[in-house]
Amino acid sequence: MSIVRADVRVEGVKGAAEGTVLVDTGSAMTLVDREVGSRIGVKLTGRVVKLTVADGHEVKGELAIAERVIVDEEELPGAHIVLIAFPDELRRRLRELGLSTWCILGLTTLEILGLTPDVTRGKLKKTGILLV
Repeated sequence: MSIVRADVRVEGVKGAAEGTVLVDTGSAMTLVDREVGSRIGVKLTGRVVKLTVADGHEVKGELAIAERVIVDEEELPGAHIVLIAFPDELRRRLRELGLSTWCILGLTTLEILGLTPDVTRGKLKKTGILLV
């Protein structure tokens, strides 16, 4: 299994969280642990979203807006993220991979920043925004 990693900083009005996180090529949205989102002060929108995970069950999260998300030095102000309570099992698996346990980076964030996962290198590459 090839893992793609990225250095991420998520900023809110009260602080920031940063680390090396998993790039999930199957996830549209960037997920941030609810406790971390609360601590750094992201703006809650009041919108609840349902996420379907790999095993088919649904998880509810809350759409939020970070002041800024920085991925491998590419900055996205006013980034939409989804806050969820990261289950202990997920945290354990991320920790085993040497990754931060509070964030999973989704493709929407990457597309806006013009970044693409390179599974052969395990990193992101700058490709620009594709218009079809």
